[in-house]
Amino acid sequence: ARITVAEKRSITRRRKALMFVKKGKFQRKAQAMRMEQISQQLRQDRVVSKKVGGSQDASMIPARPIQVDELPDIEWWDERTLGQNKTYDDFTEDMVPSTITLKVHHPVPLAPPCEVEPPGPRALLLTKKERKKIRRMNKLEKERERQDLVSAGMIPAKEPRLKLSNMMAILMDEAVADPSAVEKKVRAQMAKRAQAHLEHNASRKLSKQAKSEKLRKKLQEDTRKKSEVTIYLAPDLSSKQVRFKIDANANQYNMTGVGVISDIANVVVLEGGPKGTKKFKGLMMRRIKWQTDEAAEMDDDDDDDSDYEYQQESSSKTGAKLIWQGIQSQRKFLNFRFETCSSEASARKFFADKGLEHYWDQALNAKTAGTED
Repeated sequence: ARITVAEKRSITRRRKALMFVKKGKFQRKAQAMRMEQISQQLRQDRVVSKKVGGSQDASMIPARPIQVDELPDIEWWDERTLGQNKTYDDFTEDMVPSTITLKVHHPVPLAPPCEVEPPGPRALLLTKKERKKIRRMNKLEKERERQDLVSAGMIPAKEPRLKLSNMMAILMDEAVADPSAVEKKVRAQMAKRAQAHLEHNASRKLSKQAKSEKLRKKLQEDTRKKSEVTIYLAPDLSSKQVRFKIDANANQYNMTGVGVISDIANVVVLEGGPKGTKKFKGLMMRRIKWQTDEAAEMDDDDDDDSDYEYQQESSSKTGAKLIWQGIQSQRKFLNFRFETCSSEASARKFFADKGLEHYWDQALNAKTAGTED
């Protein structure tokens, strides 16, 4: 007899549902197999010992039965340290062997066996004209997207930018009908735009603390590996105004050093980064008006042209002089300050204590050369 389609469907084997193995099933199964092998081996050993007539070997029997579900009182890796028949309560610091320390052994990192991948392509450096073009295209694309949204009715259209010069061209009929009302409307829109502009600037304006922090980060330089040193021979450091300018600028540009005031020579030593060194060089060589007593007396007579020329010539000759500039590995001073020395010996001792006695020698040589000129 032929089998119908319905009978075929009933005979066809149904697929079994997906069944997951429970956690620990195979571990328990392997543990049971090991226990069975151990018990079988013990039974064989007992039979052999009875036939021979000897006693059972104690080494063949485990010292402790293997527990599957219960935790042991002491772990097997601690038995060697604690000893037999002891618990964790009997542990003392004297039991710790000398080989166990608090240090962690870190393996030496090895290079991977595969080849090192080549570096990726460098970023393309664009010119100023290309950057402006990309900015212009992005702005145009945003404007087109906005116009599409306006044409789709998703956002309202922008109001026309009304001014007194274009109100008649934009609001033709309304401006002719009531020009006073239109002018009032235009002025109100102009005032609204001006107020929005001021509010936008106020929101972007930094606070006093943030502004000082931004300036500090801008002037901060990394001088951990090297720092530039400049030595100046100043004509006179007795003026409080001059000392204040030097001290304030040194703190602003993160410069360290010392200003030595003595009857023999006035020396200013400065340490810092290249940016601060450049700024300070402009301060010492150009910005500070170094004036001697002769030049100060000439200020009283402004009408005499010859006196004015003499004043300019004397101030240029008696200005600060850069006698040495170089690079050192680390700074020798923690901050900037002025030091008054009563004699040449005290000034030399001050520099010698810092290991910078040659700075003082260079200043004396430069002063002697300037006096001879």
